[in-house]
Amino acid sequence: MLDDEAIPERLMAHYPPAEITAAQFEQFAVELLTAGQSGQPELEDFRVQTLERIKGVDGSYIFDATVRFRLFGMDFLIVVEAKHHTHPIKRELVQILHSKAVSVEAQKAVLVATAPLQQGAINYAKTHRIALVLVTEGRFTFETKGAGERPTLSREQADALGIPPLVGECFGPTDTGSGVRITSVSTDRPDLVREALFGLDPDGG
Repeated sequence: MLDDEAIPERLMAHYPPAEITAAQFEQFAVELLTAGQSGQPELEDFRVQTLERIKGVDGSYIFDATVRFRLFGMDFLIVVEAKHHTHPIKRELVQILHSKAVSVEAQKAVLVATAPLQQGAINYAKTHRIALVLVTEGRFTFETKGAGERPTLSREQADALGIPPLVGECFGPTDTGSGVRITSVSTDRPDLVREALFGLDPDGG
């Protein structure tokens, strides 16, 4: 957990952007969202759809992806925007997504990006419980203990150690509301996907 004042640019530098194409980014985003269903049969009628147009109270919007499911007899809608670019994610982008989510009555909004997150974007997302996911390569998040700086693992070394090629560092609110919680999400941790991205308890409840 980090205090709001402890999210400077040097923290973003700890998670370099993933060296992937737009197609690879989109594929990872869909696979990450789809992983949220794994091992959780209680999520009925689960589906991930790309480029879905939804009618809201003030017009219709096209979302890069949506996640829909039923849980305990209730219908859930999660709207997702994906940003594959190098420009920092500003507060305005998160505000726009929040406005769209409110219009279509979504239970949760998620912004997935390859670009650094600005302080204002993180603070706004925390206040409105929007999940911000910074996509990076798993090898960049692997830390070794020892004196001095250690070189970054190669993709081959990371693969040999079982480190996922791509991961998402999800910035979200803490349970107490103070500070920011960073959760590493990947396709092999569906429980964390449900918790950090879907806003559900780790067991799906």
